[in-house]
Amino acid sequence: EPGATENGTGKGLLHPVENVSWHYANETMRRLGLSLPTEAQWEYAARGGTGTPWWTGDKAASLAGSENLADAAYRAGGNDWAKVEAWDDGHYVHAPVASLQANPFGLHDVLGNVSEWCLDRWGSFELPTRPGDGYRQTEGVLACVLRGGCFDSAAPDARVVERYSYTPDFINYCTGVRPARAVE
Repeated sequence: EPGATENGTGKGLLHPVENVSWHYANETMRRLGLSLPTEAQWEYAARGGTGTPWWTGDKAASLAGSENLADAAYRAGGNDWAKVEAWDDGHYVHAPVASLQANPFGLHDVLGNVSEWCLDRWGSFELPTRPGDGYRQTEGVLACVLRGGCFDSAAPDARVVERYSYTPDFINYCTGVRPARAVE
């Protein structure tokens, strides 16, 4: 319910979807006429036209005010098991969507808040990709790709190039989804 809280954190329509498996995210996007982005699409969007480790620049400190990662607010919330960045974004878990600065393409929370499932199955960058959307052509692979950092990630784990491999039924507080659709 919008405006509700759980353990002092906001829940509702302004917060990211979390705790979703690849199967659930993929099926839900399909039913809505959307899709999960391919890794190539996700990375293009996350970079926002830049070529730096983070869309904000070359230095981790450039993420302050732009991405919700493990920082002073995270530590103040009682979480001290991750490397914590020096800034304080005011959110010790996920933040309401668009609380922080957008990337140059106008997208919010691409490298923080919750990690996002991609359509691709896990595979080497050497594998061929499908023309048009860059879908990695793998065969017989179960593991799926999760991209982006989470509110409990340190900045190095939220670089644009970071990718993670999980089974399609994996869920946790950092697994989320970013819908994609064809531009016409």
